[in-house]
Parts: sequence; C-alpha cells; structure tokens
Amino acid sequence: MSLSVYLVKGFRRGKGEKSVSGFFSKSSTIGISLGVAVLILALSVINGFEFALKDRLLSVIPHIEYYAPSKPLDNFTHHQQRLLTHPEVKAVAPYIKLNAMVSHKGKMHGVVLKGINPALEQTVSKSAEYITPKSSINLADGEVVLGKALAEKLALSLGDTVTVLLPEPGTQSLASINRINLTLVGTINLGGQLDMNYGQITLAKAQQLKRFSNTEFDGLQVKVADVFAARQSALSIGQSLDELVYIETWYRSQGNLYQDIQMVRLIVYITVFLIVAVASFNIVSTLIMEVKEKQSSIAILKTMGATDGTIIRCFLLQGVHQAAIGLALGLAFGVLLSLTISDIYIFLSELLGKNVLSGVYFIDYLPSEINIKDLVITTVITFTMAVVACIYPAVKASKTDPAKILGH
Repeated sequence: MSLSVYLVKGFRRGKGEKSVSGFFSKSSTIGISLGVAVLILALSVINGFEFALKDRLLSVIPHIEYYAPSKPLDNFTHHQQRLLTHPEVKAVAPYIKLNAMVSHKGKMHGVVLKGINPALEQTVSKSAEYITPKSSINLADGEVVLGKALAEKLALSLGDTVTVLLPEPGTQSLASINRINLTLVGTINLGGQLDMNYGQITLAKAQQLKRFSNTEFDGLQVKVADVFAARQSALSIGQSLDELVYIETWYRSQGNLYQDIQMVRLIVYITVFLIVAVASFNIVSTLIMEVKEKQSSIAILKTMGATDGTIIRCFLLQGVHQAAIGLALGLAFGVLLSLTISDIYIFLSELLGKNVLSGVYFIDYLPSEINIKDLVITTVITFTMAVVACIYPAVKASKTDPAKILGH
C-alpha cells in the first residue's frame, strides 16, 4: 500500500495534471463537489420546510378532531378524562365551528369561526403566539379574532365592528340568516390561506349562536405526542370515547402539503444522485485516459517486480483521491450554503422587492435545517459510487503487457 501511495504522488506530480486526463480529472472532481453541494442544500431546505410545518402549522391546527355527526357532545370533563388515559394524548379542548360570512363596509368574505375556551385552547394549540395584540388572547363575549389577511382584505382595524352572517341553527342555507355584530380585538397571522378564512370567538358565544346549552359543543380537539403518528393513533385514542364520533386528523386538511414535501425529497434524492453518479463515472474515462498515457510507466514498473495488486491499488487510490476532494469540497460548500440560504433569500427578496412565498405558504421565508443523517447518507453513497467507478480502469491498468509496450 505504501508503494501504491508513493506512485500516486509521483503521478500527481508528473505530467498527468497538465494533460487531457488531468483536465478531465479536475472536471469530474468539480462535478462531484457541485452535485454533493446541491444535494445537501436541497435536502436542508426540505428539512427546513418539514420542521416549519411541524413547529408552526401543526402546532396551531388540531392534531386530531373528534366531532359528533348528529347531536352535540356534552359533559366535556368526562370525555377529557377518558381521552387523557391514552399515553399518546397530551391535551384535550372542546370547540364549536360555525360557517359564516363576515361583512364590513360593503366587503364580504367567507370564514370559519371557531368557538374556543381560551384557557383550554392554549393547551392544544400555539395559536396565541401568533395573535396581535397579546391582550386579545383572552376573548370575551362579543369579541372576535380574525386572520390578518382577512382583516386587511375587509379594511378592518382593531376596535371595528364586524357583521357576521350565519344560517339559522340546523340549516346550512343563507336564505334565512342570523346577523350579529362582533368587535375585532385582534388578528392572527398563521401564514398562507389560513389567514383568509379563520376566526375565533368564545365558546360561550358559539353555544349561544348554535342554541346549545352551556355544556354542549361540536367536538374535541386533541394534541398528541407524535404529530406524524396522529393518523395511526387516532382510532385507538377515539375508542376511549363512549359516543359516536367522526375522526379527522391534520392529514386531511394539511396532509397534501406534507406529502408534497416527502415527494420532493424523493425526487431530489433521485435527481441529484444521478448527477453525482454521472460525475463519479466520469472518473472512469479519466482513469482510462491516464492508463493509456502511463502505459510505458506501468510496463516498466511491472518489469521491476510490481504486482497486479500494486497497480490496481495505485489507480484505485487516484480515483478515490479525486472523489474525496470533490466530496470534501461539496460537503463544505453545501453546509455553508445551507447555513446562509435564509439570509440570501431575504436579501434577494428585498433586492427584487417581491417575496414569492408570502401569502402562498404558511411561512414567508426560506427555511433550512441541516440533518447529520443526510450528510452521512450523501457521503457514503457518493464515495461508494466513486470507488465502484474506479474498479474497471484499475483492473485494466493491471492487465498491461510489458512486452508489447516496451517492444515499441
């Protein structure tokens, strides 16, 4: 092995670096480094979106909802105690949902008003963290909190009176409507489309509008320990209840976004690894050209007693050396880009005067989250492909016939 290393150093110092094979050697190294850097950056951004989905959106919307299909549920404390016996359940809160229209100064828009108990709501949702001003977290009867985008569309300011149009209880038709006036005391900035159709009122006010008793409610929202296992655990948790209920998890309302993230991750893996594979197998052509250029040197080495194993190790080490340099540069550049991509995106958005994520997704910035597992997988697969690519030219070099080469 020491002899092979010595020969590699000699080849590197020789004319090979200035030859055509030397040029292709650098090209394949650059190709590997760019492919690895792009893969790390893309995976970091995808991890960032997944983390933001869990930390922001899924911390606000209910993980699981159990709602009664026909008659309202009653006796919240009883249901809460039964659900909390399940090890996955962390918190439970009641809710009432009202489909309504909000109107202000001739402008109108649809909204889902959610009747909540502010104290219990904070145990299952972090929506309070996105409400402005903070004093409006503790809602009172006759007050409403609306999505920030919806409030801006209706030209509402804090303290304004909002007219809410509701169908009569028991119907879904606006042919017979119920008008009520509520005071806007705060806005909630969740991001994306949620801000255009979301509002909160007190549970007591919602009970009054639906003509429920003060102990009745539409359903239960549950916070679980593992948000990504909510779909699997929803049924077993619901079996704790002694009422007929429908089950709905966050996968139904936001699952398409999560599935899109996973699909993009898979596409990135396949696409970029194909790019890395092409760059890695460029080493094949590079080493074959180098074998051709160094046939006389190989022949002399073999006449001096160098074994086939020595020659094979020599060219394997050359290929691995190229791949290692490309991999190291790619890892360094990819990690550097991943750490700064959020700032770069903000700078470009300010420079162009436009943020393409604003109002489209639940976040208006480009997140990035480096995962050590991704770095390890990238390193192992890239290095393995490079080593495999080196085997054929290394074996071909060992088959050089000294008699034929030196005879010319």
